[in-house]
Amino acid sequence: MAPRVKKATAAKRPTIRPERDWSSQHGNCLVAGIDEAGRGPLAGPVVAAAVIWDLEAKRPSGLNDSKKIPAATREKLYDQIQRRALAWGVGICHSHEIDVMNILEATREAARRAVEMMATQPGALVTDALTLPSVPLPQLPIIKGDSKSSSIAAASILAKVTRDRMMDRYHEEFPLYGWDRNRGYATADHYEALEKYGPTSLHRMTFNGVGFFSQEPLRSQCFHRLMKLLDATAPTPDAYAAIRSQVEDSRDTLPPLDFEVLMQAIAERAERFLQSAR
Repeated sequence: MAPRVKKATAAKRPTIRPERDWSSQHGNCLVAGIDEAGRGPLAGPVVAAAVIWDLEAKRPSGLNDSKKIPAATREKLYDQIQRRALAWGVGICHSHEIDVMNILEATREAARRAVEMMATQPGALVTDALTLPSVPLPQLPIIKGDSKSSSIAAASILAKVTRDRMMDRYHEEFPLYGWDRNRGYATADHYEALEKYGPTSLHRMTFNGVGFFSQEPLRSQCFHRLMKLLDATAPTPDAYAAIRSQVEDSRDTLPPLDFEVLMQAIAERAERFLQSAR
């Protein structure tokens, strides 16, 4: 008798059931799924996203935990999620905020900001094992929620793609740290660059392996370009307004700390000019 061949079971995919059940328990309200990317890296922000699906509408196929999806597929799903979700939002906490709050509280704050950014507000939340004390809504933390809930999976994709794109931009400013490959995580090449060049204005100084370095953090190439331009700018109100506009236009490229230092430098020089003209 020939041996039985065991049929391969299909991998389980996230479903809308957690949202549907949680919604029914809370008056059939809208439910947002929340997830984050970037809790563990040595550098860069933590990014959270929130997504609400219409429980009766068709969702993009292939939704899953973002870590289980190839980058090209994540990019396609990112666009589909934004087009087809009932509402979505993204929240960001930068490295200097992480150093002040700690990573757990910064993750919670990024998630709160993601909910706040939504054009349509939810009545309840499902999260990837995260609680948000500052958000006064019913919350259902689900262990491995990005593998079980369609809205959490979608949020994980939005958060991951957003953060990867940010790290790609920051890599252009700090090409020696390999952020286009390691995304700021604690890889051997990242530690090697830290030891050789020291931390940058995007590093989390409270994280192991970073706080050891006490020197002033390296500034971005964009920072140095704009500071050089500021040094060459004629001291007049119109000239300072023009350079301020250029700095504001570069905000997506500049690390937040570099942006703040530049804006402060412009304000101080403009104030000195006004005082000398009196």
